[in-house]
Amino acid sequence: MHMHTFTFIANMLVHYWPFGAIMCPLVTYAQAVAVFLSAFTLVAISLDRYVAIIYPLRPRMTTNQAALSIFLIWFLSLAVPLPIAIVSKVQPALQPTGVVRDECRENWPKAEQRYVSSVVIMVLQYFLPLFVLLFTYTRIAIVIWVKRTPGEAENDRDQRMAASKRKMVKMMITVVIIYASCWLPLHTVTIAGDLHPAVYEFRYIQVVWIACHWLAMSNSCYNPMVYCWMNSKYRNGFRYVLRCCPFISYKEDDHGPYQMKRINTYISTMRSSTHDRKVMTTFSASPSPKRSKDKFETTICKEEIALNHMSNGTNSTQWEGNIDGSERVPLAEHNDA
Repeated sequence: MHMHTFTFIANMLVHYWPFGAIMCPLVTYAQAVAVFLSAFTLVAISLDRYVAIIYPLRPRMTTNQAALSIFLIWFLSLAVPLPIAIVSKVQPALQPTGVVRDECRENWPKAEQRYVSSVVIMVLQYFLPLFVLLFTYTRIAIVIWVKRTPGEAENDRDQRMAASKRKMVKMMITVVIIYASCWLPLHTVTIAGDLHPAVYEFRYIQVVWIACHWLAMSNSCYNPMVYCWMNSKYRNGFRYVLRCCPFISYKEDDHGPYQMKRINTYISTMRSSTHDRKVMTTFSASPSPKRSKDKFETTICKEEIALNHMSNGTNSTQWEGNIDGSERVPLAEHNDA
């Protein structure tokens, strides 16, 4: 008895395929596509985070580039499992009770082809994505936690942005660990069975395989839990989506207003830094309190306008005016991870 990564679990629970010959390749193919979609999506997210943090001055991804990325993810996810759909067929199988029943199986012409298929699936769906995830998040962690620009002093805003990036990295590392832990047992059992078919004669192999299969397929269920647990934006998003439920508390100002929380934090920082500059600046003549207040509010208003442009996707350089209006200096571009 051969069991493979995408074998439908109905074969093992009821010992026959109840859905007919047409559904056999379709169901097996759909299951494989969903698995590859999950893996390639994690890779795309990691690469996007990698570019945003390692190369912060590069322009953000455009709509066309995002559409192309989504197309490539779906194209690869639909193309890679095609051989599985071709060889999946309903075949008669002798049951332990001596009864012959139909089962949905992969009918490879040669045993070597079966083994090559298992290895290719394991590499493309497990080892290659895992390598990319480990490489990108390791580099990101090094940049965020280890590297510091010599002589550069961090203000409160920079520290908050760095803390936000650290939380994001911790969340994605958790996702990677869960992904690796969930899929490793199933691939191990599959490869071991292809190399040594006697493994499938083990008394409790069906129980072991069902447990490994369930663990692998449950991986996608854990990601939303991790996002909700470790990211406040996801929690607010879940509250917004589930706001119709009576047991979910949601306020209108909790949503979209994702940007407002960041804007308010930045404005508070600007007030503090502007006040510090005001104290340290020596004036030849003291301006009236009303005039200083008006210029201070004008400075804060300019920062709010600049942040609104930034939240709408504008990647222009923002400028900051001093209290006395004598000088304008460029603000560093912001890159929200």
